[in-house]
Amino acid sequence: MTISAEKSVLGRLPELHEAIGQTYLQYPYPWVIGHSGGKDSTTALQLCWYALHELPPEQRTKPIYVISTDTKVETPVIVDRIHASIRLMNEAAAIQGLNLTAHKLSPVRNNC
Repeated sequence: MTISAEKSVLGRLPELHEAIGQTYLQYPYPWVIGHSGGKDSTTALQLCWYALHELPPEQRTKPIYVISTDTKVETPVIVDRIHASIRLMNEAAAIQGLNLTAHKLSPVRNNC
């Protein structure tokens, strides 16, 4: 079975961007987007990023927080990738005028 462009996700991108943008504008609450670096969270983040970038700058005022978590069991390569991704997201958001900041979260060690 072949899926037509009208029914594929790619064919629905304008509709998805519109829905995301309207949801952003409809509610006054900041957004928090979890980003693990995997394909699913990267896709969700990209959909939101592109949709919000399409809004006029004066409507992009609500803060968006992208959070990545270092659980302290990741390999050094993964930790380096988290740091690089956060840096690149923050730089790109500033250049593009998005009210988005990316942060790394780490658990607090409890000595109990």
